[in-house]
Amino acid sequence: MIGLAVAMDAVATISLCWALAGVLRPALVPGGGDGGRSVAVALIGVSLILLSVPLWSLP
Repeated sequence: MIGLAVAMDAVATISLCWALAGVLRPALVPGGGDGGRSVAVALIGVSLILLSVPLWSLP
């Protein structure tokens, strides 16, 4: 189970970094924005981290 938790945390970290890059990168179309994609990716990353917390306590 520890391997699964590590994999989930790795995917979550990549997702959060991708969301951060999307927020910091200026929009390609002026006034267009990203349509909330970076927020959605950030929420997926946070949810993966929260789901992996119980797996760390299993033997």
